[in-house]
Amino acid sequence: MKRIDLSPFELQVFLVLAETGSFRSVAQHFALSQPAVSRAVARIEQRIGARLFDRTSRSVVPTPQGEALLPIARRVIHDLTTSLDEITQSLSAIGGHVAIAALPSIASAILPPLFARLRRDDPEIRLSIIDTLLDGVTGAVAQGEVDFGIAVEPSRRLPDLVFEPLTTDRFVAVLSATHVLAQRQELAWADLAAHPFVAMTRVTSVRQLTDHGFLDAGCEVEPAFEVSHLASAGALVSAGLGATALPELALKAFDTGGITARPLNAPVVHRAICLVRRRGRTLSPTAALVCQRLRMLDL
Repeated sequence: MKRIDLSPFELQVFLVLAETGSFRSVAQHFALSQPAVSRAVARIEQRIGARLFDRTSRSVVPTPQGEALLPIARRVIHDLTTSLDEITQSLSAIGGHVAIAALPSIASAILPPLFARLRRDDPEIRLSIIDTLLDGVTGAVAQGEVDFGIAVEPSRRLPDLVFEPLTTDRFVAVLSATHVLAQRQELAWADLAAHPFVAMTRVTSVRQLTDHGFLDAGCEVEPAFEVSHLASAGALVSAGLGATALPELALKAFDTGGITARPLNAPVVHRAICLVRRRGRTLSPTAALVCQRLRMLDL
């Protein structure tokens, strides 16, 4: 049996002509010329292998074969329209799960106000966080384990990822309130180099930037302590065992009771906080909304 191949457009032309009985009405409906409509109808009849309309000078009416095709054409167009509407709703729907990877210092400082806003304005969105070091963030984004990440841009080039700047975060000196340097309003990196220093481990992005700060200041520093977690650094500083240098947003990651922060100069060191996405990957509508809310935060 020969397969009949009709396009949705051709079925719509057939339906409009059957309902209006006028080639002119079909032409106006589809913004076509009447000869173009006549050719389309002839092509439909050729593919069907039967005459579908009886034409007179006054009317165009379906033949028995045309009448038989009418309910089939209506069902096909209805099902197609319904399916396309469902796809449109699915593509534009806001809801479901969004996964984010972020540096610990960023996760504790930026994500809570973001999540609070989303819970208030878009409670149907479920969120999860992977708080990890820089390689973990970039790896999770590159492997598609999360929708996007928030981190600093690494020194090495990662062509599969896109880094969109969100804000900058200045490094400050972090000291106990009783530290000898706490009486000063501003400090230089050389000032910290003269006292016991609490450093983050070398695998962290914070450590890489503090090393650059001391290097640019012409100082060599042997840390008195090396820690992996910001809370540990805060505890050591609070206990008077040393001072440290951290991005200002990182102070939200631990209890700052008994701790004071001072701007660091000579040099001024900033870290650029970026939205990290996989190149060539389109975010879901929900993930795109979360990114939009993130950009709107007063960071």
